[in-house]
Amino acid sequence: MRFVWKNLPVFLIWLIGLSVLNNALHHISPPVTHILWLSVFPLACSLVLLWFALIREYGKIITGRYLFWAGIMCAVYFTPAMHSLSIPLDPGKQLMLYEISALMQFVLIMVHSRTWFEKKEWIWVFGITLLFGIILENGGIIIGYFSEPEYHIYIPGLKAPVATAIGWVNVLYCAFFAVQKLLPVTRPFPRGIICALIGLCMDIPFDPVATRLGWWVWNDSLDMGLSGVPMVNYIAWFWAIFPYTALYYWFRHRDDIGEGKQMGYFIGMFPVLLVAEVIGVVLSLALIGDANALMILKSYVISLIFE
Repeated sequence: MRFVWKNLPVFLIWLIGLSVLNNALHHISPPVTHILWLSVFPLACSLVLLWFALIREYGKIITGRYLFWAGIMCAVYFTPAMHSLSIPLDPGKQLMLYEISALMQFVLIMVHSRTWFEKKEWIWVFGITLLFGIILENGGIIIGYFSEPEYHIYIPGLKAPVATAIGWVNVLYCAFFAVQKLLPVTRPFPRGIICALIGLCMDIPFDPVATRLGWWVWNDSLDMGLSGVPMVNYIAWFWAIFPYTALYYWFRHRDDIGEGKQMGYFIGMFPVLLVAEVIGVVLSLALIGDANALMILKSYVISLIFE
């Protein structure tokens, strides 16, 4: 249990994937069976991080110990696929459970952060990163890509509920832990790529289930790509996380700038970050020929100019 608590983000990634798989196969009618294959992404991510966690724990890889942990994780993970018991849950109750679980994860990682955070990192993650998550979540709704109706707790005056806003912190905390505590030290750019890939591994099976349950409702004009989720979602996830975390670590590595100034400059860079992310999304959408997703963004920009 000490090892699990010490490396909690590794097991959170695993647990989130497991809960999504179990929900898809047994608590939705009819079951979302293709999630079985998509759920491989968070499992693979957690197993890779487990490898590095064991190296960190013992100073070297112990193959037998890794196979022991990996075997247990895989066996438990695919347990939902070994039976066909169906216990459909009311969508309203499922939404409430999602909100509660998001809040519980947020509290849990705050407690866990005491095991390795310095005081200033609380502000970076639970302050600045939370602020950026709120901007991202509300931005997608305001542009018109999706809506998030019928939640129980919303951020006052904003369109995004609390659960989805803090969800960005929950995901990025796991990514930050991986690149800072487990993986070999790298420069800001590759750290940004790694954080984005970890985020995508967690999101790939989650969004189809959330879409099926109506936790977010996509614009009707979008082409539904991977398992009923438009490709703009995954493109936006990558471009939301990669530039943010790359710049985050660039500032964190600047020993010539005081901590307070680092935070101030970083927050001041938010408009530049958002423009860079929009450009990345636009170029990616143009590359794959997603005209409908581009049209939504174009319509929003035109409305800003002429209203």
